[in-house]
Amino acid sequence: MHYKIAGSGLFAAVGVALLLSHPAAAQERERGYAPITPLDDALELKTKITQPFTIAVGGDLNYRYPINQNSDPAVQAIIKLFRDADAAVANLEGAITDYRNPVGHLNGLDRDKDIAKDVVDMGFDIVGRANNHAVEGGVDQMLDESRILDEAGLKHAGVGRDLAEARAAQYAHLPKGRIGMVSMTTNLNATGKATYRFGIYGGDPGQNILDLTKYQIVTQTQMDTLRAIRDSAYEHRTEFSAPVPPLPANEPKDRLQLLQGGERFKVGDRPGGFSYEMNPNDLRDILRNVRNGKETADYMVTTIHTHEDGNALWLQFWDNTPTDFEIDLAHKSIDAGSDLFFATGIHVLRGIEIYKNRPVFYGLSATAYTLQLSAASLAYYTGRGLNPYTTTETELEQSWAFYDQPERPRLSQENMDGLMAEVKYDKGELREIILHPISLGLGLPKSQMGMPRLPSPQDAQRILQRVKKLSEPFGTKISIENNLGIIRVAAAK
Repeated sequence: MHYKIAGSGLFAAVGVALLLSHPAAAQERERGYAPITPLDDALELKTKITQPFTIAVGGDLNYRYPINQNSDPAVQAIIKLFRDADAAVANLEGAITDYRNPVGHLNGLDRDKDIAKDVVDMGFDIVGRANNHAVEGGVDQMLDESRILDEAGLKHAGVGRDLAEARAAQYAHLPKGRIGMVSMTTNLNATGKATYRFGIYGGDPGQNILDLTKYQIVTQTQMDTLRAIRDSAYEHRTEFSAPVPPLPANEPKDRLQLLQGGERFKVGDRPGGFSYEMNPNDLRDILRNVRNGKETADYMVTTIHTHEDGNALWLQFWDNTPTDFEIDLAHKSIDAGSDLFFATGIHVLRGIEIYKNRPVFYGLSATAYTLQLSAASLAYYTGRGLNPYTTTETELEQSWAFYDQPERPRLSQENMDGLMAEVKYDKGELREIILHPISLGLGLPKSQMGMPRLPSPQDAQRILQRVKKLSEPFGTKISIENNLGIIRVAAAK
């Protein structure tokens, strides 16, 4: 049961206290304070924009050079889709800084402050900022980016001066209603988690991180073998002056941590897979902010930036299947009041689900991706072991070489395909989703690669056929018409 407090000021504050001390409510009513009344969930949790309304959903905006001024009709056609929508959202990956007067330190994926205005000029109203690059330049740089975005007029969510601010919904105030957003990333994907205030002590600046525990899937027979190995090691624990604690007597039979600080395993049907458990405290607080945000917004968006894969047999970050926690999080976010959920970070397409007549986009790939890497980043992606202090000038050049590796020819193209989703409502009900394929220009000169543009008809069909297949496990039917994907949504019962 949810509650609201009638009145304001001192009366509202007293009402909150009464909610926490229910037996005193009758006495307070006798003193003339306003009573506590239940919230109407049917009223608060519905989509509150009743006039025709379109929200455009993009993926990652991870780019170094302004795009908006480019006169290429194929580029402007994509930008127009975001501008023409009543609201437009995406994830702003990387960090923005003033190159001439930097705060903090520069890193391999920062961009100049011109990008902030460019994102606004392309039509975006509010963006998520929680991601694996958000705090790479330090918290001072992260907070200075907030200033730059504020001055550009771009609303943003997911980072803050403490965890309460990083987790709170942020809002874009638009003609047809107030759009709220909660943005998060994961501890397996990013660092720099903000902390709550504690009494008079300020919390740490940082981002909204959802902590995950990762398990590798094994069969029951394999689990029995792992347990035997672990138990045989623990037989020697008393030989040490400061031994680890004994094994718990009620240890679950279907999961195991192999030695102190070791890998975790879980019994399942598909060995090689991964399973994730969300930290219950993080999840509770995030969902509370989604709920609070929805009460203040006319339309609520929840977004996560995640690089987690569902199987160890995929090349990292190329898994087309959403993880178990991601699906659970999407459903719980919508149950808490979110009108739309979208995930970014994986840089490939994933399926689309309609859950309780609300859209879930598990991966639209990137919307802009001029990701040219420093030598240090290039060494990581290619495994070439480059040393930025001893490599040649050629090796130090900004490069897309990690996309040209012979073992990744198919996946290279997948990284450079994307989708933009036009989500259409009328009378507060989801009516239709139009999927616009995006090409990021694999094979073009480096100066032009990474900008969103209309694909060729052949590429559009290939992209749409892929997302159609990826969406089938969720029961989502996508009709391909005139090189667009169409999802028609039946009226809610």
